Amino acid sequence: MTDSMTLHDATEGEDHGGAGANRLPIRFEARDLFVELGQGQLIEHVLAIVATNHGLLIEDLYVVPDGEDEPMDCAHPVRHDGRHRRYHVHHRHPVDVTVRYQASVHHREFRRHAPLERVLDWAIVAFGIDPAMAGEFELARAGSAEELPLSEHVGHLAGKHDRLELDLVRGDIANGGIYA
Repeated sequence: MTDSMTLHDATEGEDHGGAGANRLPIRFEARDLFVELGQGQLIEHVLAIVATNHGLLIEDLYVVPDGEDEPMDCAHPVRHDGRHRRYHVHHRHPVDVTVRYQASVHHREFRRHAPLERVLDWAIVAFGIDPAMAGEFELARAGSAEELPLSEHVGHLAGKHDRLELDLVRGDIANGGIYA
């Protein structure tokens, strides 16, 4: 590791890093951050920075690039391909997700990098929702009516906890009226 590797909150100013440093956007526990890395750094270095800044062990974390379904190997080099691809850092242990709908409750364990869309798909089947009505449903935190983005990772919503409680709710339903 080098002294140039640092972790910053994404709300901090844009002018960070010296020559040769790359800003790598990461998301950890529902917070957008960025890491400054020199060329040739490994995924292990990203984990080391996050672990050190949050009092965790590297062994308890893993990284998944945006849009991918499998964790990256720690010995893999960080990609600096200019696409500003975001890396998701998660705790290793899965999340026990509880979904409530009407008077029923279902539980299932999900990997932390599973998107909420995967949870919604499972819940639709688990609760026996008519597939023709599936598009009317969304997930919200238990007790809240605020729709959660389906692209959000389960682990970011759970944070450092091993449980996540959600409600399956019917979203806004267009009534087909004509507006003048």
